[in-house]
Amino acid sequence: MRSILAGLVLAAIPFLSHADEWFTVYGDPERTAQDLIQIRPGSLAHLEGDLLSVDVRITRSMVREAYGGGAYRAHSSTVAVDCEGRRAWYTRMKFYGEPGWSGPVRMERSFKRDEAPLVFKDIPDQADRLIRAACRLRR
Repeated sequence: MRSILAGLVLAAIPFLSHADEWFTVYGDPERTAQDLIQIRPGSLAHLEGDLLSVDVRITRSMVREAYGGGAYRAHSSTVAVDCEGRRAWYTRMKFYGEPGWSGPVRMERSFKRDEAPLVFKDIPDQADRLIRAACRLRR
């Protein structure tokens, strides 16, 4: 019985490790002090109709101003994506003062629908690219 249980646990390890993998939409994952945009495919969830939820993390090369105020260099967030409308917005965000999601979380915010649109100032076309990537994952 123990060998069967051990075999099942070992067989599940590859699936568990993929759940935490990040897909790079923009930038170089080895250079987290530069602009970097990633999504976590294992976090994709269907909310309703054509609406998805996905985890996103962004690190910026320079200090940015957060939605609602406050300086940050990186954030990890949950994003709602409307595939039919080709738009997305942040629902939850955790902001870090250091690039690469290091150091303590400086602030956390939650947002209502359309209150904090997904945009990447100074990184053109990447919001559209992230939306397309998330919508392709749903299939």
